Amino acid sequence: MNKCCLLIIVLITLVGCGRETAAVPTPVPTLPPLPTAEMIVPQESALARPYGYTYQRADGNRVVAGRGNVPNLPPLDIPLAGTPQWVTAVPLAQGVLWGVVLADGRTQAFLVNAGEVTPIDSNDLTPEIAPVMTVDPVQGQAIFLNPPTADPAGSAPVIYNNAGHIAHANQSGELTLVNAGEVMGQPPITALPDARLLFDGHGRLLLLTDPTERYPHGVLGDAIEAGGFALIKTDPEIEVVAHFLIPEPQVVEGIMPLWADWNGDGNREILLTLSDADQGAQLTLFAEDGTQLATAPPIGQGNRWQHQIAIAPFGPNGEMELTAVRTPHIGGVVEFYQWQEGELRLVAELPGYSSHVIGSRNLDMAMVGDFDGDGRTELLLPTTDGTQLGGIQRTDAGATAVYHLDIGSELTSNLAGVAMGEGQTAVGLGRSDNVLRIWQP
Repeated sequence: MNKCCLLIIVLITLVGCGRETAAVPTPVPTLPPLPTAEMIVPQESALARPYGYTYQRADGNRVVAGRGNVPNLPPLDIPLAGTPQWVTAVPLAQGVLWGVVLADGRTQAFLVNAGEVTPIDSNDLTPEIAPVMTVDPVQGQAIFLNPPTADPAGSAPVIYNNAGHIAHANQSGELTLVNAGEVMGQPPITALPDARLLFDGHGRLLLLTDPTERYPHGVLGDAIEAGGFALIKTDPEIEVVAHFLIPEPQVVEGIMPLWADWNGDGNREILLTLSDADQGAQLTLFAEDGTQLATAPPIGQGNRWQHQIAIAPFGPNGEMELTAVRTPHIGGVVEFYQWQEGELRLVAELPGYSSHVIGSRNLDMAMVGDFDGDGRTELLLPTTDGTQLGGIQRTDAGATAVYHLDIGSELTSNLAGVAMGEGQTAVGLGRSDNVLRIWQP
């Protein structure tokens, strides 16, 4: 491949904070620009640029578009300069740009095309914050987004409109909307400090709010959970259109909702994991105005968690179902639920899998897509021993693993998935032996 046909220059920071550039194993080539139309692969988004999120989609539903052949692809292992904590990916016409955040905050980036790997210079990040990566469609620059405030901790930033406006919540729960360094607004709510800010593609933000310590389970990295959620309109004016508080003693045990149109009526629903000390976790579905629509039976014991993953057409006949993992830290069980007559009904389960490491803020170790190209949607996540990824598919009889992928070492990052230019799907992850492993056609 002619490297002069490539262009990716990673900005030192989005807001000019003057961080030093992280070292990479080999020199980074200087590459000329490409026409915008050739560089950017169209995405299923209202945004003009592609964005790589650790949770796959800006609305929090961890679904990867496209159709893959991942189980039949030989993995490609790329040595790293440290332990990978986060992995994200952005599709380009020339291949896929993979970005890695190491445990100490340094980053590395690689353009991978037909098995050829080109190291790309990259900017450092706060390691506690999940990265968001994009590509400048004019200059062709790959960008790891840094928080646009003086307080770098808190939530990962999110782009919430075509003009590049950024939203970010700091450690104090102050939500700030910024454009080119100018504060556009600070809605009068208190965000969960590490909340993932979700964007629906049409100018609306959804986030968890009202931090509380009334349920000190602490499996997600601290003893602070959310006591509510808020929906914010950003166009034509910034306005809190719904703010709902969860009745005590329950809390929202997580850092983001799922936000999807489950029943196909054109309106999105909000799926939360509610928890308390008596009953443990309970999957609960809300309308955007805070009306409770359906619940699943609670686990029935305190300090027991359920990890919601995605809402997608898992059913044997393409029915929309929710998938979650029950007690991922103590014998994880994959679950599938249908929304029926005001209830979330368990329709299938399969033990032997996990989706989270206790004490971690990485809630993105599972994702959904047609990774084997059979026209069916499956859940991809690690086995409980962490040595393999299992592709879990719904059947008439319940649920089964249709394939397994060897990780090659211990998984230390989220799973990253991306749909390439012709709809082919690629998958990547970080390992404890300082390797980025990817399956890419």
